[in-house]
Amino acid sequence: MGEDAWDRPTVRPQTLEGLIDLVESRIEVATVPRPQTPVRQLVVYDPFDRPIARGDLVVAAGLDSHGIEAEKLLRAAGKAEAAGVVLREAREPGRKQELRSLAEQAGTALLFRAAWMNWPRLIGALGAAVAIGPVPDDANVPLGDLGGLARLIAVQVQGAVTIEDPDSRVLAHYAESAALDPIRILTISTGQVPEERRRAMTEDGFFKELWSTEQVLHRRAAGDIPERMAVAVQAGGERLGSIWVAALNGHTLQDSAVEALRIAARLAAGHLLHHHSRHHGRSELLTEATRAVLDGRGSGALLARHSGLPADTRCAVLAVGVAGPLDDDLRVRLARHAGWHPAGPGRSSLLLPSDRGVLILLAGLAADLPSAELQVADYGRRLAADLSARLKVRALAGLGPVQGRLDHASRSRESAELALSGLLFGRAELGCATVDQVADAVALRHVLETLRDLPLPVRTSVSRLVAHAEQGGDRSLLNALRAYLDHSGELGRAADSLGVPRTTFANRFQKKVLEISRLNVGNPDARLLAHLQLRLLDHDGPAAS
Repeated sequence: MGEDAWDRPTVRPQTLEGLIDLVESRIEVATVPRPQTPVRQLVVYDPFDRPIARGDLVVAAGLDSHGIEAEKLLRAAGKAEAAGVVLREAREPGRKQELRSLAEQAGTALLFRAAWMNWPRLIGALGAAVAIGPVPDDANVPLGDLGGLARLIAVQVQGAVTIEDPDSRVLAHYAESAALDPIRILTISTGQVPEERRRAMTEDGFFKELWSTEQVLHRRAAGDIPERMAVAVQAGGERLGSIWVAALNGHTLQDSAVEALRIAARLAAGHLLHHHSRHHGRSELLTEATRAVLDGRGSGALLARHSGLPADTRCAVLAVGVAGPLDDDLRVRLARHAGWHPAGPGRSSLLLPSDRGVLILLAGLAADLPSAELQVADYGRRLAADLSARLKVRALAGLGPVQGRLDHASRSRESAELALSGLLFGRAELGCATVDQVADAVALRHVLETLRDLPLPVRTSVSRLVAHAEQGGDRSLLNALRAYLDHSGELGRAADSLGVPRTTFANRFQKKVLEISRLNVGNPDARLLAHLQLRLLDHDGPAAS
């Protein structure tokens, strides 16, 4: 972006390549046969609207990528010499390849919406990119170099420059002189316009005026606040940021600064859109990209591009939780300490919060399956032990099966969460396990969840004991029956497990438990039902029985 750009701002159609540069993290590029194709307008596809025209970038919101209509649209776009088509992300890699091949045959570009984007946000960004047009190419200010842009603007306006986002956070700043006013110094040092200044400008209507015009706004000097100029940076209805110029101490801003700022706003639009696409919410984008892959609706290749994880090597998922209640404070500490734990095999891992705790995606595992499985098991054991020691609660890790590529990580996640549910429900002392190792606990949990809402037409032995306890009776009778059934009807072992003398326990069991419950201990069906209902009590509380 040389100095002549200030005198001759270029107005040309955006190219497909230039548009992709501006919104790169929000889309997945399938194929672009002609990168320099001009994008003349953005069109939201409606089959009952006007026909597709040359240079249209067609956004197919609401169209199923797996349906025949998507194929028809690609052929029609190629025939009309459209710039390209944007489709909803295709879940299956095979389908993506089919659509890519079809687009190449039709001679049209194919882009997929990133799995973590919604249509309104993507359409807004694409509309802004089309409206901005090509960003002037200059080695001194490469696309997204906001610091270099601030320096170039400062030279033109002869003042102290800040480039800010729509929330008044400082993205870049530059001044040729250190002679800055106190507010400018505080804004730059904290990275944010002081709250009292924001409040004052909101109350006097300045921000409302700023975002409603393309004109440069001028604020005269007042007291120790020097003269300022500001202009909004917007494109396609999207607020991208603002540029502020403050007069240096002892100086005034020249009239030429007004036109320079108008040009700067046009030049800055592309840089700000690119910056937001690449930097704003990077952690959110990575989180949503990970969530999309683990949900089975995202692209492993796209996640690999943004995270650095290898897309085509073995991977696995661990579901991590704690025995007992998981309140918000413990949830935060669990995620924090899991993030501090040494990285997984190959130092390639991502962490995602979940309902039961956290999910950890391990990638870059050993090429041979047995070695990869050993890596996952060893990591799970060390992680569970480390978290238990740090959190002072029993941490548990469900181990998902190793998969061949990131696109299949959702299969590992499903098994890992089942394994964790078995660890949380079962009575084994394992710190980590695969779903096969806790299969009985997982199956029993599902049986009990089915029984939870199943009305029973009769009163049972356990329901009689619960009613007795709720009417002020002895609730420990339920514990006595549970111990008896847990120890296969051996009264002595049941008494020992509760720390009660054997004779006392036997007398109490015969005269209290059996008398109130009327359980037929000789009937295996009656014992099975009682055991299931007691486990349901453990799982859901007294109301469940």
